[in-house]
Amino acid sequence: MQRLISGQAVETRDIEYKRETYGKADKDHGEFLADISSFANTSGGDIVIGMDAQSGLPTEVSPMTMDEADSEKLRLESIARSGLQPRIFGLDFRAVPVSGGAVIIIRIPRSYNAPHRLVRQGSGHHRFFARSSAGKYEPNVDELRGLFTRAPQLADRIRDFRLDRVAKIAAGDTPTNLQEKDAIAIHIVPFAAFDKKLSVPLSNVFQFFQKFPPLGGTANNFRMNIDGLLTLSNSKPDAASQRAYVQVFRSGIVEAVSSILLGDGTRERPRRATSLQTERYIVGGTHDYLSQLIELGCDPPFAVLVSLIGVKGIPYTFTSTIQGVVEWDQVTGIFDRDHLHFSETIIEALPPDPYVYANQLRPLFDEIANAAGRHATVSFESGRFGYRI
Repeated sequence: MQRLISGQAVETRDIEYKRETYGKADKDHGEFLADISSFANTSGGDIVIGMDAQSGLPTEVSPMTMDEADSEKLRLESIARSGLQPRIFGLDFRAVPVSGGAVIIIRIPRSYNAPHRLVRQGSGHHRFFARSSAGKYEPNVDELRGLFTRAPQLADRIRDFRLDRVAKIAAGDTPTNLQEKDAIAIHIVPFAAFDKKLSVPLSNVFQFFQKFPPLGGTANNFRMNIDGLLTLSNSKPDAASQRAYVQVFRSGIVEAVSSILLGDGTRERPRRATSLQTERYIVGGTHDYLSQLIELGCDPPFAVLVSLIGVKGIPYTFTSTIQGVVEWDQVTGIFDRDHLHFSETIIEALPPDPYVYANQLRPLFDEIANAAGRHATVSFESGRFGYRI
């Protein structure tokens, strides 16, 4: 708060100051929802309640008591939940203690599910708002059209990126040679990677390269390349091939490719994939990568995309757990095409517990099972993800 005042941080498109909180009349509710939606529909920002300002310049903190701030925070959260459509994910309300009491800071992310409209009854509140440096305004038809088309365009760009990368992997155009032609490829794409310039802090590469280990192992080696950071499964710098790698792009996109899910065709390691290994790697690997991206400053939402490459004719064996014991299922499917691209999973919030997170991936695992001829995955038979992560 003091830095805002001493730095004369003027109100702009991404910050607004209010000395007092919003009133309780219907028109006040409408004003609050218009402010919130205008930030979300544009580029996000903060509303600071408890800051006096003159001509847009903050002058002094004007706090309320901590009890008042806590109850007011809950009231505003309730209004925002019920008064906007669709709901804004990631909306954050904080009662921040300061000398003399507390201020409320409302942090509104740029929404990737825009536009959001007011749905409160009365006073013509079924309206859309955007934001400029002068404050909120109602967008014209062309601007509204842009808001409605932004999300589909972003989805297309994410899918195109994935298909381009998978085509390169299948053609052997990878940052390092893989031991096998068949592989699993996982892409984690922050929505912001295509919407604005992100910059993963690669200057600290020695501190975090081990936080992006190849699937099913550890980061035994790494190097920088034109795309960003590459972590490798083989510790030998002159190794002819790698069983797995992770490419962390400067934009925050993560590409994890592994050729270890299938055996080498020997009696000890028959040529097959298993639901146990595949699903464990997907849950554990993506949860780790998402956690690190968030720690590095990449905010949700994320798209998690999984592809299987070169798997036509490969058996897929199902394994289930009975009272904690892994059992081989009698049903074995066969993948009937070379490349399989499964539907993206959108992660809007990352649960700290990977077993809770696994529930978000259940539709993906059902789709992999479908590709092998089964109606659903067997790893949730107990109601909880059954494999040890």
